Amino acid sequence: MFELAKLYLSDKSPIVTAHRGFSGKYPENTLLAFEMAYKLGVDIIEFDVRESIDGELLIMHDSSVNRTTNGSGEINELHFDYIRSLNASYWHGARDTGYRLEKPTYNIMQVPTLREVLTFCADKDVGINIQVYAESPEAVKKICALYDEFDLYKKAFLMITTFARAQEVKTINSLIEVCVGEERQNLKRHKDFGSRIMQSNKEIVSPELCREIKRFELWANMFFSNTIEENEKYLGYGIQGIMTDQPQLIIKK
Repeated sequence: MFELAKLYLSDKSPIVTAHRGFSGKYPENTLLAFEMAYKLGVDIIEFDVRESIDGELLIMHDSSVNRTTNGSGEINELHFDYIRSLNASYWHGARDTGYRLEKPTYNIMQVPTLREVLTFCADKDVGINIQVYAESPEAVKKICALYDEFDLYKKAFLMITTFARAQEVKTINSLIEVCVGEERQNLKRHKDFGSRIMQSNKEIVSPELCREIKRFELWANMFFSNTIEENEKYLGYGIQGIMTDQPQLIIKK
């Protein structure tokens, strides 16, 4: 049974998180990208959760479907049946170097639901990093409820944009592991809040920050690194975890 604590308290370095799955090579935030990341051997799979107008929790980073699909519109204004009918393979490549295609890479590539992704990960030796963009109180309650249904407590954490929103999660269920995207250099505030994991933007990662992370006994990933040169630089600084669209540059098979 996978446990985040065992992973981060081990000597393993680097801990590799597949950003939106194996998104440098396969359509981001799709079941295919998650499957290929798992087969490659990543430690953690990261993905983004949004909510359709009719309350379905689905996996997509952007607030609209425009970039990655053949549809248009804001997700929170679209019905799930419409989103489900779209082809989600119109974007090719990493977040920083990718581009939109005139034709999809695959004939069929659906936007997955959160339940489908959790079902995929449930029996696999891999961690889960859930970036929560769904904002309604009902959506947050649904996400929290899935922790019991899928027994996610040791396996997954929620990445939440602010401390205020993270507190909403903690009020619903204090046992859920939460990482907060606010004040990422203020390690004491994260420690005092009860967070064990940091997700530092690469712009702030330094040898000094890495030493402070260890002093506060926090777990840490950095976001993001997509080249061999950057991987080596940040690992040299002392960061333990790297989030990447290009996990094949770290995991050689």
